[in-house]
Amino acid sequence: MLATKDFSRDNWRGEGSFGNIYTGHLSKRWHNCTIAIKTHDTQGHQGYEEFHTSLNLFLTSSMKTSSLSLDPHKRNCLTWAHRLKICLGAARGLNYLHSNGVIHRDIKSGKILLDKNMEARICDSGLSKKNFKNQQGTHIYTKAAGTNFYLDPFYGESGILRRVSDVYSFGVVLFEILSGIMAYEMRSIGNGKPKLLMNLVGQLYDNKLETLLDPCIANQIDSRSFHTFKEVAYKCISHISQERPTMDIIIERIEDAMDFHVSSLIKFF
Repeated sequence: MLATKDFSRDNWRGEGSFGNIYTGHLSKRWHNCTIAIKTHDTQGHQGYEEFHTSLNLFLTSSMKTSSLSLDPHKRNCLTWAHRLKICLGAARGLNYLHSNGVIHRDIKSGKILLDKNMEARICDSGLSKKNFKNQQGTHIYTKAAGTNFYLDPFYGESGILRRVSDVYSFGVVLFEILSGIMAYEMRSIGNGKPKLLMNLVGQLYDNKLETLLDPCIANQIDSRSFHTFKEVAYKCISHISQERPTMDIIIERIEDAMDFHVSSLIKFF
């Protein structure tokens, strides 16, 4: 309570699967450390066991800013370079989990925290499943868990959980970052009826996906960077799970998109 000033609004950083998340400062005796504090809402639908798992897997860091989804205005004003950096950091974090036999099961923008340097961290692993072997094809049957709009349709229908279930969710996040539209928002293009983001992606992907670009970054993106990014994002959300890329490949393609972006800036100057 002292560290968070009695859980004040100024120290609130977002809402996790179990309750609110706060940052706080410990006393001088503890070297003025900045800490993240997760709370458990006993009225929520997630129990103590999941909360305990989340604590065990929580990737601690000094989060000076909010989650990627918390402040739409701030998110939409990020440059294309910032967005690529965030995607790359989040991809590396997710790859770390997968490499250590952990499937997150609830990847979304709200689970990506940014520090003051725009470094991304994956947080809130309370729904994670552990002890997966290194083989990419490893799977288990489990009751589907996650957040609507980000949940892998195949996993939601079959209960078969694989690493590629996280990949689908991450693909949704990539399109959120590209468009500035959250997965649960209804938007219309031209005179069309309002649709959810992933429905718009499916409708426009072949030749009009540029119309979904966030206007804040539309004039910043080199065509090669854009096409590289959108292609890997689209592969992530493939309804054929075997076609989805591994996190290693996703990282490589985002790095390629960054290289194309940097090259375009050098050429410009």
